[in-house]
Amino acid sequence: MNNIMKNKLLIFTCLISFAFTQNYDLPAYQITGGQENSSSDLFSLNSNTASQTANPSSSDSFSVSQGIMGVTQGLYSLPPVVNAFIADTIYRDGTPIRVQGVLVDMNGIASADLYLQQGGAEETVIIPMVALNDSIFEASIADSLVTVKNFRAFIRGHDNMAYTGESDRLTPSVKYGDTELTTMIDNSIYPNGIPSEHWRMLSFPGSLDNPSIAKPKEDGHVFYVWDLDDSTWVVPDSIYSGQAYWFKHIYEDPVPFSSDSGTAIPLEPYTINLKKGWNMVGSPFAFPVEVAADPNEVSGLYFFGDSTNRDGWALQEYRMDPWAGYAIYTNLEYASIDLLPFPIENEENNTNRMIAEDEWNIVLSVESNRFIDKTGRIGRHSKAKDVKDNMDIPILPSVGKGLSMAISLDNDNRFDYSSDIRSLDEQNGVWSVSISSGSDPGPVQFSAAVDGPIPPDISVAVLDIQSRKIYKDVLVNPFSIDDRLNLVYELKFVVGDPAYVESMLLNILSQIPSEFALGQNYPNPFNPITRLDYLLPRRSDVSIRVYNMLGQEIITLLEQEQSYGKYSVLWNGLDRSGKQVASGVYFTELKAGSIRKTRKMLLLK
Repeated sequence: MNNIMKNKLLIFTCLISFAFTQNYDLPAYQITGGQENSSSDLFSLNSNTASQTANPSSSDSFSVSQGIMGVTQGLYSLPPVVNAFIADTIYRDGTPIRVQGVLVDMNGIASADLYLQQGGAEETVIIPMVALNDSIFEASIADSLVTVKNFRAFIRGHDNMAYTGESDRLTPSVKYGDTELTTMIDNSIYPNGIPSEHWRMLSFPGSLDNPSIAKPKEDGHVFYVWDLDDSTWVVPDSIYSGQAYWFKHIYEDPVPFSSDSGTAIPLEPYTINLKKGWNMVGSPFAFPVEVAADPNEVSGLYFFGDSTNRDGWALQEYRMDPWAGYAIYTNLEYASIDLLPFPIENEENNTNRMIAEDEWNIVLSVESNRFIDKTGRIGRHSKAKDVKDNMDIPILPSVGKGLSMAISLDNDNRFDYSSDIRSLDEQNGVWSVSISSGSDPGPVQFSAAVDGPIPPDISVAVLDIQSRKIYKDVLVNPFSIDDRLNLVYELKFVVGDPAYVESMLLNILSQIPSEFALGQNYPNPFNPITRLDYLLPRRSDVSIRVYNMLGQEIITLLEQEQSYGKYSVLWNGLDRSGKQVASGVYFTELKAGSIRKTRKMLLLK
């Protein structure tokens, strides 16, 4: 009899001895296959030692069934106990990478296999293990299976009764050398390197042995991080895992990266803690990973740029690619996300939550030949509020002078949010969206796409304020914007039941003047205050000035950018120095872009 069987029988003997020391009644017939079960208010035990057919006995406090044969049978049916061992850090020096397992089972071990899964791989490599004795098994991992993507492994053992047991996961670190980790690895976000003269955000997979950055500006390139404390761009002196860095260079060709020596971290969930505001983050893994996040606490992930080297932000799914840097926002003092090198089985990811019946999301995008902005999002959510909350995401930090799309939370002239998600308390609503550019982007295409289902009784339409056109098929057909975008270009999204959408579109149109106009001042003649009304059919740079009969400017009453609508301005008869002007004829001039309107006024004292 081997030592394992002796140990298990010893445990059983101890259980029997314990029962006798407690003065329990233990009748013990040797061969009674049909005896009744004994019972009492305190204790019951099958009365035979060999019965396998007696029903389990019961009592108010204790129960044992199936007899001694049943207990020993239970011991024999336990799966093997499997323990696996590997070095905490793997060094790729040409020597075999050995994994050992210690497997214990009363039935004896029939076989053991090592199951290995590389980072980012769905398939599992099975390596048969060699028995060194009754309980110790060993396997060697081929050097080709150990890369910068790292691996995880476990041992599965089978006993002679076909029961199976598994070890815990082995998740070592892997040391890699210079130039082994490059942007040209599979699934890299920058397979050809960073494009010239374009700002891009990147992160470094793994943990670098030497994270310092030496003389970035003097070498024709520069790194920046976004400092949350004072909202400034800062040149860092070191690279850290989980963080992202802005990079731009002026070399003629794209620049591929290859990091110095470092360590591929263990393939375990990696937590990134976030601060309030915009955070620049990246993955420490050299393969794509899922991100577990609570959308009620943090925004989506935003990436700058696309595969055609256009500049601008785009909203991404909750996944990170190697070498990519992302922006993510939280309005909380503390929040976090988890990077999952392997999906967690039997656990619901917050990011894949089922959508409630009345919830909907629409993603808004603008793009041209040189620029993109795919950050806009409007919708309704069961956990959102109609006032500002964590689901309303501010616009992202400005990078360059490309396209910029923004939403007004209050449907006023302040466009400073990229996302406006509202509650389910209302079905109908209007969202104000703006598009602008600090340069000439060329023709711009606007599109909207539903993210998930949308209630069948919901209608969606877009009103172009500048052209007064209505687009009712915007979820299917994009439309073009040909105007210059040096001023904010305004759109109204109207969403709700069809009757509401139709009536609201007519209501908004009725509030948009058909042309620029400057009304006659009143009262006229006046002393000393008069009022002038004016109309703007679209957003414009507006100035209103007063001149005397000689054409000399007396005072500027207004100079600012204004949206469409009806406005008024007052003049109190003072010049720019604050002195009262003399009686006489004066002229008011309204300028809005290339439009010029004038009115004659009479001041009488």
